[in-house]
Amino acid sequence: MTARGSLLVIDDDPVVRSMLSRSLEEGGHQVVTAKDGTEGLDMARAEAFDVILLDVLMPGLDGYEVLERLKKERTLRHIPVVMITALDDIESAVRCIELGADDYLPKPIDPVVLGARINAGLTKKRLHDLEMQHVEEVDRLNRRLEARVEEQMAELVRTGELKRFMPHQVAEGLLAGQLRSSEGFERRRLTLLFTDMVGFTDLSDSLEPEELSEVLNEYLQEMTAVAVAHGGTLDNYIGDGVMVIFGAPRRADEQVQAWSAIQAAFEMKRRSEELAEAIRARGIPADLRIRVGVNTGHCTVGVFGSDLLRAYKAVGFPVNVTARLQTEAEPGTILCGFRTYALVKDRVRAEPREPLSLKGAARPVEAWEILEVVDPHSG
Repeated sequence: MTARGSLLVIDDDPVVRSMLSRSLEEGGHQVVTAKDGTEGLDMARAEAFDVILLDVLMPGLDGYEVLERLKKERTLRHIPVVMITALDDIESAVRCIELGADDYLPKPIDPVVLGARINAGLTKKRLHDLEMQHVEEVDRLNRRLEARVEEQMAELVRTGELKRFMPHQVAEGLLAGQLRSSEGFERRRLTLLFTDMVGFTDLSDSLEPEELSEVLNEYLQEMTAVAVAHGGTLDNYIGDGVMVIFGAPRRADEQVQAWSAIQAAFEMKRRSEELAEAIRARGIPADLRIRVGVNTGHCTVGVFGSDLLRAYKAVGFPVNVTARLQTEAEPGTILCGFRTYALVKDRVRAEPREPLSLKGAARPVEAWEILEVVDPHSG
């Protein structure tokens, strides 16, 4: 089936205009004609056309100038343009193509070839229109989605539920307009804490999914409560692992950070032991010993992610060091890096452990096991 379209013919020769109009109208097209370049541009701006046939040699604005102006205007540049001329030379054709013409036909015009060129232009225009419709539909759906998200966010804020879905410091920062992904990232010295439950994989093999979920949820609730109570910001849950940031988004002196993290580590250890006793009393053979890694260093913090999901996170080599310290800690122990130890050494009893070799580290990382808090109530 031959496509039908709305065509504009711009030619200063009335005989050519009449011939083209008659031929194209016989093909079922709607045709409008213009006698020169200026009139043609005005018509193109006033009406919607699917294809423009444009003569090259015209008085006043010639075809080259009209083509150049068409391709510079945002609302017209997508219309396919077929150049028609008595000139039959390569240089003219090349110039037209370089200016953005879609095709080039010499006079006298073969009606069959003309029809083929018009159909090709109409196909290109239809594809462009479908693409624009798709873009508009996606944009409309995105606006609806954004509106829906804003409605749901407003409801979460209104009911106070927002702070249940993200760390309270992050929620407060968002509500206060202090955390925005467009504001980039910040380099800041932080103290990081990693903890995980020893033997969680073995426990998952021996418990029903419902019991396992109950134990894991109680454990995460206890660890999170301790972290928040000591000024930490929850970065992530990774299975039974918990990552906590001290010093962001709310700033804190690095000695305060380190001391808060060490206190939190000991409190997590105590809470996990108490939770283990309570769970075992219910007949669940849970041994909730934990191992903890603590480290202090420069990280990049900010809102990471995509338009679908964003999160406030800390990234950098100190994060990797903290994770390795946690992995190397014995069950029920707290292992920290040297900088953290140096910041709290007057308030703890500690022993050095074998330095850790880490990929990417210039030299082994010093590790210290924190055995005891000497004065938990000072400072």
